[in-house]
Amino acid sequence: MDENNLAYLQKTLDYLGFGTRLNEVLASSIYRKPEKFSLGINQRYIPWEFRSDPGQGVDQMHFELHFSKAKDADVYFLNSYRAELRRYNSADAVVQNFELERDNRMSALQSYKLLCGLSLQKEIYIKNNAQAMDEQRSKVPVWFKLDLSVSDDRGNHPMNRFFPGYGYDLERAVDKYPFLGLEDPEKKEALLKALRFGNLVELPLKIAEREEPVYLAANPKAKTLDIYSRDMKAIRDEHIFGATQSAMENPPPGKKRPFDGVLPPPKVAKQFPWQHQGGEKGNRAGR
Repeated sequence: MDENNLAYLQKTLDYLGFGTRLNEVLASSIYRKPEKFSLGINQRYIPWEFRSDPGQGVDQMHFELHFSKAKDADVYFLNSYRAELRRYNSADAVVQNFELERDNRMSALQSYKLLCGLSLQKEIYIKNNAQAMDEQRSKVPVWFKLDLSVSDDRGNHPMNRFFPGYGYDLERAVDKYPFLGLEDPEKKEALLKALRFGNLVELPLKIAEREEPVYLAANPKAKTLDIYSRDMKAIRDEHIFGATQSAMENPPPGKKRPFDGVLPPPKVAKQFPWQHQGGEKGNRAGR
């Protein structure tokens, strides 16, 4: 058994948020030298809306981590993992396979947030045509969000990526709303950081001359924020600003912005898009 390879894999698991609980079973699995093997682990997460009272509900995550052996050496690689989320308020599981390289090494916590329907920003390396000669890569911030409303022929949900050129300005989206307590630049920066991490954030909002606590999350696809009441009911712009101002700021009828809610649980596709019309066969593209 290659001890350096084992140490690297154990470090990778810890970096991805799986801790050290799998260290012993990982070592014993590698010792047997199979071509492929999988390890399972369960983790619990407290929903953001219950952070002050965890007794109200807990989300359950189950991970299956897939390893494979190199063809010409006794070293192993962590290729992908399967994440299954069971939310406190839903009997249905949300499942996604994350390939480490294709999906930019999403951590356990990041996969949980994505399966909850949240968006998060992550810096990734890209290489453009001008850099192809010297193999240098640039690091750019990219927003990620799973489209949980559809699935492909393997049951995976498409991963939407929003690069800087898409034009989502998070600070501008925050400034649009009359949030309270953001006069301090440090507090505002902390809010922006939390939203970029994919968190659901609680903040007071001025609605009809009243101060109301709300939850907010980034919505890069619509270049805005998703805002919820304390009981996780969606709050529309017309309720915050009034119908007249909201109509001026929002697209005309027929071109309403998409609303990607976090809670209640998003409607997860239970059948493939091409099966929706009486089982008729058609194009199996998941996007």
